[in-house]
Amino acid sequence: MDIPLSDEAWLRVSHLLSRDSKQRFGRPARDPRDVLNAILWVITRDEKWHRLPANFPPSQTCYIKWLQWRRAGLMTQILDELQIEQV
Repeated sequence: MDIPLSDEAWLRVSHLLSRDSKQRFGRPARDPRDVLNAILWVITRDEKWHRLPANFPPSQTCYIKWLQWRRAGLMTQILDELQIEQV
């Protein structure tokens, strides 16, 4: 599995992660593709979140988004669609 995701792989899962069209408050949302690339980097390498390389969004942002997507059942769908097994 290549990270960052290829355009083809991103197209297979992007519909699951559509951005909210309405910003409610705070900082602008991170690009979901960048966040997903970071999440996949962590889970496919069985790494700690704080070891996320600097070229990804902040680890706390990615961890919180991973929790939200996991609780919503999206991570299972994404991993199934991309045929990735969590380490």
